[in-house]
Amino acid sequence: MSGHRPPIVEREALFRRRLRDLATAPLLTAAQELSAAATVTDGRKAENELAALRHDGVTDLDRVQDLRSRIDRGEAARDELIAASRRLVVSLARRHHCSADHAEVLLAAGDEALARAVDRYDPSGGLPFSSFARWWVERAMREVDSNPMPTSDGGASAPADPTLLTALGHLHEDDCRIIELRLGLSGGPPLDAARVAAVLGVDPETEADREEHALAKLRHPCTPGDLTRLKHL
Repeated sequence: MSGHRPPIVEREALFRRRLRDLATAPLLTAAQELSAAATVTDGRKAENELAALRHDGVTDLDRVQDLRSRIDRGEAARDELIAASRRLVVSLARRHHCSADHAEVLLAAGDEALARAVDRYDPSGGLPFSSFARWWVERAMREVDSNPMPTSDGGASAPADPTLLTALGHLHEDDCRIIELRLGLSGGPPLDAARVAAVLGVDPETEADREEHALAKLRHPCTPGDLTRLKHL
């Protein structure tokens, strides 16, 4: 049979090829993600320490060799974390009803956002990297689409700026879930406090306490970025 394949067939063929290419990359558990991210963070610290030694003219060869080893381990862990998470990019791109050409752009934007997410992720909060990366990838894909992604109930996801996404990476998963629901970062519209309480299966007073606890952490001076936009919550 001659002629072009239907657009949906071309798009699915693209996604399947991408998944085949990623088949050899091992998936990581949440604990392995945290471990890899901690190694990435240590590598970044080693880079700063090595730069400081060079600035001060220090020539301790053993110290320099140790720092370079930490940097190499950090880069290897970064590559591992990105490779293990690229299936997420395909999964999120599949939600877009578009042509194969547009899907290619979505995948490229998602891969770039995934790399940015690795560089901004703080494993000390305990939030799974996959959750953190999803926000970055979805944000990049919405920008490609040039408008917010529609939701099943007709609403739209709230815009997620880089400062907020980076800050959320410093929270524990339970604290993060409150903010995610309140700001509509989970693929749906922003929810009011009462609806969040219902989703979480807690009473309104408990929801209010947990939300204030999460916001207090986000507004702490140690949290990066200007989060004054959260004052409306």
